[in-house]
Amino acid sequence: MNALAHSLCAFLCSRNNDINGYWGIGVLCAFAKRERKPKFSFKIYPGELLRIYSCEITNSNVVTDKLVKFDLDTIEGRLSFFEDGRYPHGAEKYTCGIAIAVTQEGRTGLSMSHVECWPHDESRERRRACFD
Repeated sequence: MNALAHSLCAFLCSRNNDINGYWGIGVLCAFAKRERKPKFSFKIYPGELLRIYSCEITNSNVVTDKLVKFDLDTIEGRLSFFEDGRYPHGAEKYTCGIAIAVTQEGRTGLSMSHVECWPHDESRERRRACFD
């Protein structure tokens, strides 16, 4: 159970998750900053696209399809964004805390990860090639 939770945290930290071709954590960081909402709770449903704060993580069903076989009861997550100074080049720096809890028949797996990030800025960032 812990390994599943850890894998989902790693996926969310990764640059391989995106929202409309941009790093998902950066896009969500921009929402958190703009709307002064530093925490997002979400649920993951096996076999379905992952949605966080009404943002769809592109192709996330590739990951969630693999969860179907485990017949899990619940998968719940939380993202928290904390201001953390500035990068040397002047960009705002945040730390995103990611927590995932997985339950199955009374057993629980937990994992927490942190990743440094910045609020998404289209003028400064390149979109993933398949979205150009």
